[in-house]
Amino acid sequence: MKLEDFGLWFARWCGNSWEWSVTIPTYPHYFIYYDGRQLGRQWSDFDLTIYGDLRHIIRLKNKFPLREDYKQTYAFGRLLTLDDFEIIPNPDYRGDQ
Repeated sequence: MKLEDFGLWFARWCGNSWEWSVTIPTYPHYFIYYDGRQLGRQWSDFDLTIYGDLRHIIRLKNKFPLREDYKQTYAFGRLLTLDDFEIIPNPDYRGDQ
């Protein structure tokens, strides 16, 4: 097991390796992990994709417009902050298949 298998982590590809952090990167295009599972991603255009089929999910605290052309992607428009979201148990989770 790796340290990034536990808790909230952010990862971005930096040239030839992954850069892991417990703080949100200061620029977009990174992945959001919780307990070793990828829960979402903030793209370089600041859109935010949230995956909804895992044990835990990202719940946004405020409403952001959902992009009609991309499933589960929000037109976020800025960098994500820790005040924007929380990680919660997924009420629709049906267990590992």
